[in-house]
Amino acid sequence: MKRYVFGGRMWKRGLLLIALALLSPGLSRASGTVDDDLGPALVDLSASTRPFTLSPGADERYDLGIAHMYRLEFDKAQQEFEDIVRIDSCSPAGYFALAALSWWRYSQNFDVQGSFKAVQKDFMSNADKAIELSEKMIKEGRGLDQAYFFMGSAYGLEGRWYAVQKSWWKAYTHGRKGRKYLKKCVEINPAVYDAYLGLGIFDYYTATLPGTLGLVAKLFVGGNKQRGIEYVKLAKEHGRFFKVEARLFLIEIYAVHEHDFKAAYAETAELRAMDPTNMLYRMGEIMTHMEAQDWNGVLGESEAFLGAWNVKPQEGLTQQLAMIYLSGGDALMALKRYEEAVGWFTTGIEKTAFPDKGWVTYCYLRRAQALDLLGRRADALPDYRTVLERPNFWDSRKYARDGLRNAPDYDMVYGQLTSDD
Repeated sequence: MKRYVFGGRMWKRGLLLIALALLSPGLSRASGTVDDDLGPALVDLSASTRPFTLSPGADERYDLGIAHMYRLEFDKAQQEFEDIVRIDSCSPAGYFALAALSWWRYSQNFDVQGSFKAVQKDFMSNADKAIELSEKMIKEGRGLDQAYFFMGSAYGLEGRWYAVQKSWWKAYTHGRKGRKYLKKCVEINPAVYDAYLGLGIFDYYTATLPGTLGLVAKLFVGGNKQRGIEYVKLAKEHGRFFKVEARLFLIEIYAVHEHDFKAAYAETAELRAMDPTNMLYRMGEIMTHMEAQDWNGVLGESEAFLGAWNVKPQEGLTQQLAMIYLSGGDALMALKRYEEAVGWFTTGIEKTAFPDKGWVTYCYLRRAQALDLLGRRADALPDYRTVLERPNFWDSRKYARDGLRNAPDYDMVYGQLTSDD
């Protein structure tokens, strides 16, 4: 059970949901050719361009809001983004930022089964408003590069939302529109480097998607891995607002898909250097060690994370703290240090302020398995039963039922730790 998490987002075998949200129906299913209208963007980077700036006062607030958002300081970010709306209520910028903030709020709880209707209402309201204002700008013939950028980005973000909800057709249609408008944006002004993130994600994941999603994947063809990486790198190096997001995708691409761990570690190091106090960025390194099956690295970084946390907690990450104990415990399991692993899983269960999290479910499951590997079958059984009483997460109930029938051996548990399924 490999996992890759950033800001609460988990991907098993990559960002397949996001990939679906960015697929384009301009692809010819019969021939494998790409339609000129919606195919990979071909732009002239030497064309006349102008910098990507918002209205006076908005740029600074956007920067501050994004910094707060990536520290998971959502209330502070919301204040900055609402100020952008107040500064220029006719611009889609502030509304798009508020939609992105709702996405991040939601993503912190993907491992909890419950209702997110309030967050979804805010998300859709702000995304739709960004699209509405963008359409108005286009009709009036003003700021077309920004209008297409925010329209494309808002449609793409809605596509992500629908994909996570498994509303595949809505994800497909919204992602289609998103990519179409981002392409228009960079054709008008190639200097809107943030737009290349969405285009790069499309190129990379449509090139790698077939074979990973079975029948769904067979409906789509096209894409170019290398061009996709280059586009994402372009957004990382020159983007105005999406530099961090682009780097997160590069870490995902390098670690999970390309298995280029040297490149992934280089990106995580640069990410941490951007804001050494942001503990969210440290999680990226832990997860890269997980993908590399560098268990000593996982354990060392988990210990360092908790040491820094004890000195100065980053409150926004409190919901994900059990994941750090789970990661450290998993590493100890892989290293066959079962007694120590039991301690880490127990701490993850007992110290969490959010007992309903899926991370906690897996702490129970892994503790049961560690106890079984120690020969303490009677102590393991209650934990398996507890997992069955909790909401299913990553096939947790299946593994718990298996554990109740037969105590697992090391190879079975290790297979779960490293599975791509």
